[in-house]
Amino acid sequence: MGAEIAALMGFFGITGAFALIGTVLAGWMAWRIVEKAGLPGWTGLGSILLSLTAIGAIVPLILLWIFAYMRWPRDEPAPAAPGYAPSAGSGPSPPPRPAGPAALPPPPAALADGRGWRLAGPLGNGGTVSLSVVGGSAAYVLTSTAAAGPGELIVPDSSVGQPHARLMTAGSRLGLEDLGSPGGTYIDGARLLPEHGPRDISAARVIRLGSVELALTRA
Repeated sequence: MGAEIAALMGFFGITGAFALIGTVLAGWMAWRIVEKAGLPGWTGLGSILLSLTAIGAIVPLILLWIFAYMRWPRDEPAPAAPGYAPSAGSGPSPPPRPAGPAALPPPPAALADGRGWRLAGPLGNGGTVSLSVVGGSAAYVLTSTAAAGPGELIVPDSSVGQPHARLMTAGSRLGLEDLGSPGGTYIDGARLLPEHGPRDISAARVIRLGSVELALTRA
């Protein structure tokens, strides 16, 4: 019996232990495929014999490829529910986008500051002086002259020159220029000289003309 098996193996070219193991595995694979396909009798036996040859080594791979791409009943799409017919190409509608916040209205235009300026302080003789500066005139002259003309503001003190300084208005800003008075002009303690030209004193608190200190506020 052993000689017949050896002769059969030699006929099919099976001449080693590894070849024998490969043949057994190929036969087992072919048997599983035949069993799954339901091929009975001689058809199944022929499939096993073919798998033991060189051609049979390719047949299982072809059968595996066929079974892998077969459509089994479980792969069929489930039937649609009665009364429901989805339109072609229609998917789930996206949820509505929430409305964004309403745009804020633009800020109202800033109104021009129509307030004037006020200079007030004590005099050397015990009196006080209060001067109002409005935007009606572009420039005012600060002087100690008693007989003042239009656009002149009187500071009745001997330390104030004739004229002493000039005030200039431009919108909501106020400027000051020294006119070379001997007593000097100071802005928050800093000396203002004629060569400095006009200086913005809108943010200043105190100006001094000679020895007279005047507090600057908005009227």
